[in-house]
Amino acid sequence: MASKSHIGTGAASFAVFLSSALWGLFWIPIRYFNDIGIAGEWALVAMNTPAMLVLLCVFIATFSRQRPHLRAATLIGIASGIGFAFYTVGLIHTSVIRATLLFYLTPIWSTIIGAIWLAEPVRWQRATAVGLGMAGLACLVTGDNTAPFNFGDALAFLSGIAWAIAAALIKRNSTVTVTSMTLIQYIVVAIVALGVGYSIAPLATPAPDRVIAALPFIIGVSLGLVLPATLLLFWASRFLFPGRVGLLMMSEVLVAVISASILIPAERLDTLQWLGAVLIISASIAELLPSRTRITVPE
Repeated sequence: MASKSHIGTGAASFAVFLSSALWGLFWIPIRYFNDIGIAGEWALVAMNTPAMLVLLCVFIATFSRQRPHLRAATLIGIASGIGFAFYTVGLIHTSVIRATLLFYLTPIWSTIIGAIWLAEPVRWQRATAVGLGMAGLACLVTGDNTAPFNFGDALAFLSGIAWAIAAALIKRNSTVTVTSMTLIQYIVVAIVALGVGYSIAPLATPAPDRVIAALPFIIGVSLGLVLPATLLLFWASRFLFPGRVGLLMMSEVLVAVISASILIPAERLDTLQWLGAVLIISASIAELLPSRTRITVPE
């Protein structure tokens, strides 16, 4: 029988907050790859591949442990893979701030799904946190809504729904190994990203010499950012209700919006948008407050 250990919800909550903050920087390598000739959806495939190969080796070596959970892992990987692919492709086809904000309607979908499917209690504290987060999003989108709703915006919006479904599946199947669900996500991300990209217009295949020249950076980003951020998020999401996960993931909004406003002149924030950033981090802090609840960690 597997041994059991215990961990406070605060530790899992902080893990979600930290991993999502790392994702807030993900747009930077995406734009960098575009500048060096690995454009569009191929950049996403490049960043996922080294991490996918590492996980594939682990998966094969531990297949007997992974096998009982493959069905659930596949469902989670498909939902999270679609969500991640849609979000990242959305980053390519719309502004960083718009894509991030539309994805982070996620707490609404997560809270609804959690209440209906997982019987997650929606107390006044959660309602207040959702209200703060949504008010922050409303402030942030003000001043950046002059451009018409486009294809990239639609993908970013749908990505939030897909991730909310994935978070509920992870919570419902908390014994699924992180290795299997993450590996399947990376495979789905590559398929969906290229499928969406080619459905819009023919994608230019990156020149082999440019890929080879960028290989150290590709491996560094994949193993230093993509892999640890994904594993950390999936690990913690097994122990938290999806509504709480969605709110904590708003740390990505703050990091993405601040970094984009600093590094991309066209995406500078005004006073009202900075107020939105404060409201969003207030919602996340409310969810990070110490809790006496203990959760069981499967091993």
